[in-house]
Amino acid sequence: MSAVIQEAVRPRAVERVLGSEVAPVGTFTVRRALPARERHSIGPWVFLDHFGPFKVKPGHDGVGPHPHAGIETVTYLFSGRNQHRDSAGHTGIVAAGGAQWMTAGRGIIHAERPLAETDDELTMHGLQLWTSLPRLSKLGAPRYQRLEAAAIAAFERDGVQVRVVAGELAGLRGPAEVLMPLVLAHLTLQPGARFEARLPEAFEAGAYVVSGEARVGGEAVREGELAVLAQGEGAVAIANASQATLEVMLLGGTPAEGPLVFHGPFVMNSVEQVRAADVAYRTGRMGTLEE
Repeated sequence: MSAVIQEAVRPRAVERVLGSEVAPVGTFTVRRALPARERHSIGPWVFLDHFGPFKVKPGHDGVGPHPHAGIETVTYLFSGRNQHRDSAGHTGIVAAGGAQWMTAGRGIIHAERPLAETDDELTMHGLQLWTSLPRLSKLGAPRYQRLEAAAIAAFERDGVQVRVVAGELAGLRGPAEVLMPLVLAHLTLQPGARFEARLPEAFEAGAYVVSGEARVGGEAVREGELAVLAQGEGAVAIANASQATLEVMLLGGTPAEGPLVFHGPFVMNSVEQVRAADVAYRTGRMGTLEE
């Protein structure tokens, strides 16, 4: 069984496979694949946390108010229901298949917590990713996009389901309004299925295996691993290498505008910008958000 989404071409090779490390976040732990010692970014994507699946405790679990600057945060859910609040007055709730897309810009404080309404929604499972904003957008105004599951561009064929959250892939355009050339897509492959699609040559790209076992560009990639693809000509080629369903998050785009200076929740282009963001947070210029 196969699904060749575009004309067959030579697949992009895998430069390296990155593992993920356990890290504490709020009241739970995550598997963190980006940034890694060997690789700080893939396109504009500079952060990838994989959380769950785990059962939440209503009124207890979540991530309390904390700042961000110079980035966008994207929370995508495989299961559960999640509430977003921020100091610019934005609020939103999304369920499985939806995403919270927040542009921090010059600085914002936000919080996220599970808000289950059914027994199924008590199981939280998803990803949080960050983009590093382009230099000219680092100090822009914050904004927020709530992307409901029904708004995500999707199709299913030959054992492959493609859901495009942002950018363009396999003839689909995602609903997120983006500030730089990028792609973010959720792929589900049944046993024996295969996915191939072109990306622009200038795009860096990576494939994170959420569950199952994949062959990406011919290389074995297991759950919790991130395959970094070579830049240039060639298609992204992903095959299900097991008898279980394969879930993959595909991410990429034009390279992040550097230099990248990481400091906790801030990703800027200079130490001076990081210091300014820290001062803005501590002096209340990012606003306030109650617990």
